[in-house]
Amino acid sequence: MAHRGKIYAVKINAGNDRNGNPRRGWLCYDIHGGYHFFVDEGYEGRQALLKEFPNAIELCTIPTTPGVYRDAMKDRR
Repeated sequence: MAHRGKIYAVKINAGNDRNGNPRRGWLCYDIHGGYHFFVDEGYEGRQALLKEFPNAIELCTIPTTPGVYRDAMKDRR
């Protein structure tokens, strides 16, 4: 089910794992800065975010570590 309100998304990029699988996704916040969910990019690219949040506004991309990505995956939507 897609979210109807505005969502602000910060993409994190931890590169690929040793098998070539992407470790990227979006940390999603509401207009007040409240954190909601992590949306994993997987192989869908930007469509993974837009499927959940069609009105998402992408703010930036932050390079990060695999550990940060793993922590974000715990809050995956």
